[in-house]
Amino acid sequence: MRARQRRLMSKTAMADSMVLTGIVLAIVYWALEALLNIFAPAEIGFYRNLLGPNVGEMSMRIIALCLFLIFGSHVQFTINQRNKAEQALRESEEKYRNILETIEEGYYEIDLQGRFAFVNDATSRLLGVPKADLAGRNIREFLNGDSDEKLSATLAGCLASGRSVKAFDCELLRQEAVRFIEASAGLRRGNGGEAVGFRGMLRDRTEKKQLELDLLESSRKLQNARSATILGLAKLAEYRDEGTGTHLERIREYARLLAEEMAARPGAAEAIDPDFIEELYHSSILHDIGKVGIPDAVLLKPSGLTAEEFEVIKCHTRFGGDALAAIESTIEGRSFLQLGREIAYHHHEKWDGSGYPAGLKGREIPLAARIVAVADVYDALTSRRFYKEAFSHERARAIITDLRGSHFDPAVVDAFLNLESRFDRIREEGQAVERLTAEAGACRPGGRLAAA
Repeated sequence: MRARQRRLMSKTAMADSMVLTGIVLAIVYWALEALLNIFAPAEIGFYRNLLGPNVGEMSMRIIALCLFLIFGSHVQFTINQRNKAEQALRESEEKYRNILETIEEGYYEIDLQGRFAFVNDATSRLLGVPKADLAGRNIREFLNGDSDEKLSATLAGCLASGRSVKAFDCELLRQEAVRFIEASAGLRRGNGGEAVGFRGMLRDRTEKKQLELDLLESSRKLQNARSATILGLAKLAEYRDEGTGTHLERIREYARLLAEEMAARPGAAEAIDPDFIEELYHSSILHDIGKVGIPDAVLLKPSGLTAEEFEVIKCHTRFGGDALAAIESTIEGRSFLQLGREIAYHHHEKWDGSGYPAGLKGREIPLAARIVAVADVYDALTSRRFYKEAFSHERARAIITDLRGSHFDPAVVDAFLNLESRFDRIREEGQAVERLTAEAGACRPGGRLAAA
């Protein structure tokens, strides 16, 4: 109700002002006409020229009054509308400025050269410089590292396309401290539509960035601790069989090389992604963890095994797979232990189905187990054990090649042949470490010292 009254009063006031404007203009005209008639030699009356010489004095003035009322009404209406538009614009700008000053994000306006035209309080705090001191300074003064190039490229793209850039990262310097910023940028246009600069928002992501870095560092430390723990547990089983050495380190390097080579081959039958390669690297060393369940009399027997003893040895695949399966069951979601379990169970399976424990054939054998099978046999052949001397790289290569398609997956053997020089180098480096360890008097299982 009050709103309707205000609108009615506003319209009435406008009509009154329009009438008054017309009357005032008519009075002014009549006064000027009277003065001119007194001092001018001839009568002044444009309306006689318009309406003819017989028009009466009062009629002429009424007509003039009406004309001025119409003219004055139009003038007053135009002035009122303009005043209203200007008032609305001032109120809108004031409201806009108030919003910009109260938001937590920084707001900036720069010209085409990058000089500040306006900043809000948040931007001033972000840069550590009072607003008055920022006027005319270039935003590039506050950029760190390659952020200058990144900003220039972003603004150039925005100017060329006319489209805003919603988010890009940059670094700002505030009193020699680096702040990580997420920024946006859009064009500022003049009254004629031409580009006069840029405007955008600045969001301080320093705390969030630091949290991300801390989280990554914690994840890295956790990963390293996990890897070290796994390696330590695997070595406990390995020491019982092969003594001190770098067998496990070599196995995971061989496995990773093979997986990377197979992943790089075009038209590979099985997809291998970086996550698989990383998990294979960590889980491959668990292949013989089940040997902790094999009696020493069998595991450390220097002479040939009987058929019964070999059946006992074969149990290490089941022991290891069952142990890892039990651990895996307590973990939610996918874990690298899944690959570890598959490797422990099946790294002694053969491509032709004659392996153990399940007699799997071809691609029934998990890929990770097929890869580790080649890596494990190569390292076993080229390493010195207490029951045999080390074979040369050439002899080991010949054996593996002969077993292609019977014992080993042909694709894995082909990858091995492409990488044999790198395998040989890793073998030599590992054996050099083992010689140094042996010279230092490292213990072998059962208390024996390792010979050089």
